[in-house]
Amino acid sequence: MRSKFLHLGLIVVMGLMTACASSNKPKEQQIIGQIPPGSAFSKLRIGMSLQQTHDLIGQPTDSYNHMTGKMFIPFYFGRDAMRLEELYKGQGRITYTGVGAGGATFNIYQITYDSSEDGYNNK
Repeated sequence: MRSKFLHLGLIVVMGLMTACASSNKPKEQQIIGQIPPGSAFSKLRIGMSLQQTHDLIGQPTDSYNHMTGKMFIPFYFGRDAMRLEELYKGQGRITYTGVGAGGATFNIYQITYDSSEDGYNNK
């Protein structure tokens, strides 16, 4: 009987360790659209900081932010609790993630190239 509890306890501990060891990096990071060479967006890379982005391509036309569902998970200490989206007229959108228990350090999560972007949050 004792060995059954030991095996069960070991399985539970291993499951918890696996869950805790998973990366805090969001899985859906990507570039959407074909960014033409020479475009300002061609200088960007997934993971760049907000400041690096602004130094390379300048300030956005407009921006907005929103919470993700992870904001409401008790004991979630990851960095994907909030998103910041910046809109660049004639270029597209850059989505950042990086707010969590450790503070706010935004990094590029997704780049969406769209030459028809009007640059304003029309939501």
